[in-house]
Amino acid sequence: MKKAYVKPEFRKGALLSQITADGGFSGEATISDIRLKTDIEMVGVAANGLPLYNFKYLWSDAVYQGVMAQDVLKVFPEAVCTMPSGHLAVRYDMLGMKMTRVL
Repeated sequence: MKKAYVKPEFRKGALLSQITADGGFSGEATISDIRLKTDIEMVGVAANGLPLYNFKYLWSDAVYQGVMAQDVLKVFPEAVCTMPSGHLAVRYDMLGMKMTRVL
């Protein structure tokens, strides 16, 4: 008998992300909402088929490479959660990839 799918729950006070030594991110979920990004440029397609972008967060001059939560929601909804602020976050570990800092 097939098990029923249960969408993962995310703790309200959960750690959003941690910068790793190699400049990548790990953790439970990383804020990835297009509404919080600027200078967005599509640079390719990830191995999982999602569009890959370079972007800056509104509060930073650093350039990152990763996905947009709104794109992920369409293909891998189980990897997206809504944070208490109402913004979307992505579980990169569920996508088999990492968000990285480019500059």
